[in-house]
Amino acid sequence: MRLTHLPKELLDKILLDLTGKDIKNLRLACKLFSDIPLRLSRAFISVNPIDIEVFRSIADHEAYRHGVKEIIWDEARFGNPRSGCEGYELEGRVAPYDYIHACKENLYEILGRRSMFAVHFPFEKAIDEEVKAQMPVFESWLLCCEYADRQNEVLKDGSDIKAFEYGLERFPALERITLTPAAHGFTFKPLYGTPMLRSLPYGFNYNIPRGWPGTYDHLQCEPWETETDKEQWRGFREVIRCLAENKAPSVKDLVIDVHQLPTGLTCHFFDNPCREYDQLVAVLRRPGFRRFDLALTAGGQPSFDWISFRNGRIRRALAEASEDLEHIHLRTDWGDEPDFNTGLDSSGLPYHFTPLLDIFPIERWPKLRHFGLSKFLVRQDDVMSLLVALPASIRTIELSFLCFLNDGGSYKALLDEMRDTLDWRTRDAAVRPKVKIGLDGYYSDVVYGRAIWLEREVDSFLYEGGPGSSRGREVRRWWYDTGRI
Repeated sequence: MRLTHLPKELLDKILLDLTGKDIKNLRLACKLFSDIPLRLSRAFISVNPIDIEVFRSIADHEAYRHGVKEIIWDEARFGNPRSGCEGYELEGRVAPYDYIHACKENLYEILGRRSMFAVHFPFEKAIDEEVKAQMPVFESWLLCCEYADRQNEVLKDGSDIKAFEYGLERFPALERITLTPAAHGFTFKPLYGTPMLRSLPYGFNYNIPRGWPGTYDHLQCEPWETETDKEQWRGFREVIRCLAENKAPSVKDLVIDVHQLPTGLTCHFFDNPCREYDQLVAVLRRPGFRRFDLALTAGGQPSFDWISFRNGRIRRALAEASEDLEHIHLRTDWGDEPDFNTGLDSSGLPYHFTPLLDIFPIERWPKLRHFGLSKFLVRQDDVMSLLVALPASIRTIELSFLCFLNDGGSYKALLDEMRDTLDWRTRDAAVRPKVKIGLDGYYSDVVYGRAIWLEREVDSFLYEGGPGSSRGREVRRWWYDTGRI
């Protein structure tokens, strides 16, 4: 039977299994399918005019605007590609040296990320094809300059902010706002398919923008004092301002997604009273607020500092969150440089340590279903105190890339204690917490965006095994095989 002759009920079921890209292709196949509606559950906004234009088009569409549940704000900016080339003679169509170097580093990174893994991924063939088809560097640089000029016009007239506010009024089903500086992903492999990123020419090798400052090449946490400082997090400031003004009351989730990059909101945001802190508190207080993912940069602070985590302002802010909160995740950039003397994650000094219950008011969240902690300096006994305090509603726990204080425990010892002392094994299988642990794959080179995730092994160890069982040895054997003891 031809596809065009299928009953509508059967065709509708088939469409449910198709991706958005497949539906777009099907709409082009024939006139009969041209009216098949797209499934648009999220809209993208950034300082790029293409994203703004598409965002407004969705907001103006009487059918599509009702299906948007998430706005993703791409905070990456192209910066100034002309920086450092003042007086530079672009003779012979040669781009500035820094730009040429960045494009070469992109190609080295592609090979480097691939060589560190025995398993090759399906998308690598497509990347290889783009490497072969990449445009001349000078043309790439000119295009980057063009994109930068366009976004600078947006920064001047604020059209991205105006469009965002318009969308908040036009998307009645909106539930989540996600901010990310990682939308561009890596060369020829963007993280999100934003309209702007889909419009990039095939083979476009360019200096990947990240937007927010981070500890990529240095360990330095940016201040939160002047307007110039704060403007680096332009999207974040506008989001919490709008939500604090009670725009889009249906929004229940605020997510800062750095996708394992060493960046995020500066932890100095929590150092002193400021308007933005009050606005964030107002967001957390919203009735029915249920999810908050917070990524912070904390590198470069002297040993006597870390006041951002010890002054109580993070806890006071989180304590204002609705009792309906179901999901909390805190991530920092701590530990991105491993201890090369020992090759182990365990590091840190006692005066860096902050008890977790001094940060997380667990007792105020009786409906919590997910707790996540990534790249944080911990002690094993303190992690156990927090796990014991978690409510019975908890279903998933992520403890990834943690740095155990010297003589303060280890992942292996933590799992042993969790298995032997927590009452989780006595609960019904359907309500037992699922624990996920993330580890960097290699000590000598950090591969951003990739990691080793242990879920099935941890579940078997905690609930199905013992010291002598085959399942109970799965995680233990993995630790010994990799030297993580």
